[in-house]
Amino acid sequence: MKRWFYAPLGVLFALVICVNFAFGNVAVAQEASLLDDAALSKQKEFTSLEEALKDPSKVYRLDLSHSGLAEFPMEIFQFPNLQSLNLSSNGIEKIPSEIAKLPKLQKLNLSTNGLKKLPVEIASLKQLKVLDVSQNQFLTSELTRVKTALPQVAIND
Repeated sequence: MKRWFYAPLGVLFALVICVNFAFGNVAVAQEASLLDDAALSKQKEFTSLEEALKDPSKVYRLDLSHSGLAEFPMEIFQFPNLQSLNLSSNGIEKIPSEIAKLPKLQKLNLSTNGLKKLPVEIASLKQLKVLDVSQNQFLTSELTRVKTALPQVAIND
């Protein structure tokens, strides 16, 4: 009688292990690696937050330029694979320190906004290659600080 009791437990245990393994792999699969320029340019470019938020793990490129934004949209931090972000030609005056939560970001366009400074946390974006901050209100000292903090980045000012 005891043998009959243990057999289903063994099957149940194996099933739990399989389910945990399968769902664990799904979570890993959603975290994609860094793309090169050619592969990144082939990814869909999302142009609305609403559309992008439907499946955040598929957002590699987001273009919210000319969207009339007055503030940096905090929803952007829900995109774990974001590698190219265009927020140009809006009315954004401040970039939040949470920008560091976008470790895969390679291209960041903040041109033509009302920016006067960038948070120090921008220096933690180790994958950043291109930063466009042209047509903002930066002081020369602020641009020097950013260029010193990001020596590997091509900065358009």
